[in-house]
Amino acid sequence: MNRKNNRQYQGSAVRMEQAMLELMNQFPFEKITVKIICDRAGVNRSTFYAHYTDIYDMIEQMENNLRKELMERYPVPGSVKPLSEESFLPFLKFIRDHRDFYRIALKTRREFPIKQGFESLWNQIIKPLSMKAGIVSEKEMMFYWIGFQAGFTMILKYWVESDCMEGVEQIAEIIHNVIPAVWRA
Repeated sequence: MNRKNNRQYQGSAVRMEQAMLELMNQFPFEKITVKIICDRAGVNRSTFYAHYTDIYDMIEQMENNLRKELMERYPVPGSVKPLSEESFLPFLKFIRDHRDFYRIALKTRREFPIKQGFESLWNQIIKPLSMKAGIVSEKEMMFYWIGFQAGFTMILKYWVESDCMEGVEQIAEIIHNVIPAVWRA
């Protein structure tokens, strides 16, 4: 029997993630421990470690699940111009709606936020825009990409830490303005 598809296994994950979200709203992330999560979720530590390697892995898995939910909300590919202010709106609304989670996720971020789906984004948007600007070196393209992601990540982090006080349209405009000039049409 495949444990990962069994209801009890899945139910434990749901309870632990719900416990983590509740704890994130009550305590600084640094104060949350595996023991506290397990106590709140009513599971053993061995159950936690059957699902996650550590709290950071838990956050990453939760973010992956949220990313899937986000992708279901995104408009049909081709209906919105890539890297336009309009293209950022569904993402920013989603971040705002889940700001408690993203406040922690962005604080504990060890990688850039856009890693899943990177290949298609790279091949369909970043590479063609770079080549149109005369950049043929993939290494140079990557420098622009890294610079954009770093700015994008820090804008999101600052916005979420200030409880998303600015509107999504204003943040979309700011993000659009940090797009490298070489990618602007």
